[in-house]
Amino acid sequence: MLELLIKIDCGSVAKAKIVNEALKIDNERYIESRVEGKHIVAICRGNAMSLVHTLNDFFSCLQLAMELV
Repeated sequence: MLELLIKIDCGSVAKAKIVNEALKIDNERYIESRVEGKHIVAICRGNAMSLVHTLNDFFSCLQLAMELV
């Protein structure tokens, strides 16, 4: 099993909270995330192939959320 930690700079605490809440809806069983200041810290666990698919979905949702907020 692999574990990947991602730290995303959202620019502000408010934006980090909003984006994290938006991401949690889709990532409930796949990625654990929390807000630390203006950052979202996300942890993803799984085998290599599941991580590829999970991260592809996560980054697609992240990009949209960051553009909309």
